[in-house]
Amino acid sequence: MNDLHPVKQPIVAIDIDGNTAEFAGYDVGRSGVTRIEACSKAGLHCDIPYIRVWEGDLCRAEFCQHNIVGVYFTTEADIQERLAKQDQSK
Repeated sequence: MNDLHPVKQPIVAIDIDGNTAEFAGYDVGRSGVTRIEACSKAGLHCDIPYIRVWEGDLCRAEFCQHNIVGVYFTTEADIQERLAKQDQSK
């Protein structure tokens, strides 16, 4: 069985195909985003990879792989630094 999300590094940002003229994406540490995680949901014939965007305990958005243009990875230390900067700007 293939691992749907083989890269285990933290996700720092995603670009979304929003079918708009504007850039659509999410970055940890900006606009309240605290975590971006890989997950999967059951499809008709197999599990489908998804990405969830979190603002604290609130799931802010969820996208299937077909709507994701790019996924950007980083280190856990960078994630913590971004979150600290976000907390300071409040």
